[in-house]
Amino acid sequence: MKNDDSLKRIKAMAEALAKIQKAQDEQKAMQAMEEAEDDDMDLVADMLMEIADLLSQAAELSAQAAALINGEDIEADCFPRCCVMEVYFDDEL
Repeated sequence: MKNDDSLKRIKAMAEALAKIQKAQDEQKAMQAMEEAEDDDMDLVADMLMEIADLLSQAAELSAQAAALINGEDIEADCFPRCCVMEVYFDDEL
């Protein structure tokens, strides 16, 4: 009788422990997902800032080109004739 009661209590404790473990695993997975999304958003924000800087430079160069076409004398920024840009994206960021 005592063995049956003890066995039932141990089974109940094991089931409760399994439920707690499952809940903790789900919580950890959710946190990992949220952190990954935050990292992705930081990367996207950095990329958008870089795009904004490049668009600003393009606008300045376009304005200078328009001024040259109109025959105005300008102090143009010095840029090399050929510009090579390498962009790396790391999925693990």
